[in-house]
Amino acid sequence: MKKIITNAFYITSFLLFSIGCSGKEPAVETAPIIPGKYDSILVKKVVATKDDTSRMAFVDVHKLKNERWDQLAQPAFWKRIICLSPDSCIVNIAETRTPLEQVPYTDWKTIVEPELSREKAKVRDRYNIANDKELYITSGKRHFFEHRKTIPYLSKAVQYFIDNDVDPFYAQAILLIESPGKSKSVSYAGAGGPFQLMPYEAQKYGLVVNANRDDRSDLKKSAYAASMSLKNGFIPAVRKMLNERNIKYNETDTWFRLLVMHAYHAGPGNLKCAINKINPTTGGQELIVKLWTTEACGFKNESQNYSQLALASLLNFDDLMNSDGDSVFIVYGARYESKMNRNQVKGASESDQLTTCIEKYERDMIDGTIDFNTYQTKTTALKNQLAKTNSKYPVNESHYVSLANELMIKRMNEEAVAILKNNLDLFPNSVSTSDSLSKAYKNLGKLELSQKYAKQNGK
Repeated sequence: MKKIITNAFYITSFLLFSIGCSGKEPAVETAPIIPGKYDSILVKKVVATKDDTSRMAFVDVHKLKNERWDQLAQPAFWKRIICLSPDSCIVNIAETRTPLEQVPYTDWKTIVEPELSREKAKVRDRYNIANDKELYITSGKRHFFEHRKTIPYLSKAVQYFIDNDVDPFYAQAILLIESPGKSKSVSYAGAGGPFQLMPYEAQKYGLVVNANRDDRSDLKKSAYAASMSLKNGFIPAVRKMLNERNIKYNETDTWFRLLVMHAYHAGPGNLKCAINKINPTTGGQELIVKLWTTEACGFKNESQNYSQLALASLLNFDDLMNSDGDSVFIVYGARYESKMNRNQVKGASESDQLTTCIEKYERDMIDGTIDFNTYQTKTTALKNQLAKTNSKYPVNESHYVSLANELMIKRMNEEAVAILKNNLDLFPNSVSTSDSLSKAYKNLGKLELSQKYAKQNGK
């Protein structure tokens, strides 16, 4: 699956749809903001970061479960993918995203045609799947969806959208799916910043985007441009599509919001092509589900996936928001260690508690909620405690190799090297560790060291 990002063609589609032949941009709405207008859809939580504790507001999306969006196969599938390591993949039926089996990604990623088709045929035979059903091999995306790291930015973005009188649902949904925790990321299409804005769209709302400066990485400025794009372009475009078909809607309906998300990603023109192909007479969840299997114009696989991923991200975020009552803890390791030290962890031995705490700090480091030095300091102390219980960590060589490979995917190569060298001290004959060290040094441009560990691996 390609990384889900704002595609280059959405700007063209947006211009054709909203500006038309007149060449005039849509007028900016200036109606006064109603105080407390969005209060009913907000939930406030006490958020504990590494440095402090503060009260933050988010959009309450629990109604997604009440409306049973979580019971649909596609969002449920993407929820698994978002939480799955990139070392693993799920073989699934493309049309319905029905999972068939979860296997190591290495089993599939090097297979090319015609062998790939033969292997998929074997899977179809195993599960009695019709030959005309396309199968996808979808790898885990846990390394990309850094939702905990995004929490403080989400709260600020929600308030910026409210200040601009735009439904803050879009701020939360877009940040969770487009570039969670990656405010400076730029896509292959040229979209940049937390809201993945194309240069033209950002510049239209006063942002500077040039070789020396890119305001799209500024959360407040990019939130303004994104909210204005929604307010003056994408939301009116969806209204127009539905009004033309006399389809009733409420702008806070989940299905309406998801249509707007599709317009934001694929462009109103491409969304309209898909709507025309479906030719609906009513809205609702059924319309969104039909969009997931509809291709038209530039509305294709990535566009179909977009609202599925948005739902999955929002559902996962809702789970995160409600995992500890009224509080949200960004650093899991610190939270668990505190409970452990206060004897609040029940039913687990001391060694199991220490092992769990180390694993949580590892996840914190991978997710970017603590830096590598903090991770090393915390886990070294815990491993020393663990040694006193006559237990060791990790129990096998593959654990740190998997961890390092995930770091390399995130371009954290220096950190990967440190972990792998430690692993080599623990497991001197580990071929997989030497192989990963060779790759990490190659990524860093240290070719002599890369060759050294490649030779140790017999390559």
